[in-house]
Amino acid sequence: MEPKTVVWIAGASGRLGRAIEHKLDHSRYTIIPTDIEVDITDLTTVVQHADTYRPEIIINCAAMARKEDAEANPDLAYKVNALGARNLAIAATSSAATLVHLSTDDLFPGVIAHPINEFDKTLPPHIYGKSKEAGERLVRELCSRHIIVRSSWVYTANEDDLIARLLKACREGQAVEVPTNQYASPTSVDTLAEFIVAALECDEFGTFHAADKGLCSRFEFAKHVCDLAGVPTTTLVGRQDPAEAYRIELDNLMMRLTGVYSMPSWQDDVKNYLGAHGLLAE
Repeated sequence: MEPKTVVWIAGASGRLGRAIEHKLDHSRYTIIPTDIEVDITDLTTVVQHADTYRPEIIINCAAMARKEDAEANPDLAYKVNALGARNLAIAATSSAATLVHLSTDDLFPGVIAHPINEFDKTLPPHIYGKSKEAGERLVRELCSRHIIVRSSWVYTANEDDLIARLLKACREGQAVEVPTNQYASPTSVDTLAEFIVAALECDEFGTFHAADKGLCSRFEFAKHVCDLAGVPTTTLVGRQDPAEAYRIELDNLMMRLTGVYSMPSWQDDVKNYLGAHGLLAE
């Protein structure tokens, strides 16, 4: 029997880390999941961990992802999102490992009228996006064997996430305000994880956009989820604050060019995801 490929998932307790661990074939991979017990902002700790387990793949799901937190503490945002990425890139290079680095569509301003591909110039509008952009740059500079993945509006059915909170509130008749002027491509955590595994197993490298096809507003998405789940939408309230408006559409150009994977429409993805998690109306 061939030895298993060792995969270190940093930030493994987060929603994407858990989904990737679930999607990986455990008969082929030995998974080393870590979270706060391995501080990715400490280079010595990161390199020692890599030296101990000798991973062939490192997946960086760790991030300071809340924009409000990043604005309130920019140094910490750069420490986690940039310095942490740097440290994992150094560890990956020292171990001859492939580094998968998770990024975001927040590298782009929400005012671009056309789909944005991997070769378009980034121009992050806030600290979170700027810190993630810095992390991408450090990964490219320090680790030649990398896959950078940018996605959009990643959702789960976890109790503390959007869908579960939305369905619970609407079932209970609570008013739920949802923006009508924020547009992007909702993407399930399962589909994103499937793409990442596919890219690894096809030995792909580079920067990839990985967002579902099509655009919708947050309000349209919320109503569609409720309709699929058979939950009343009478308490959904559209909110339209001009200061909140944005539109970001990622073009999965590299995915098409390489043929590594094809993302579904956001409508098909959410239907399949809700069905897989027992949330579709009977």
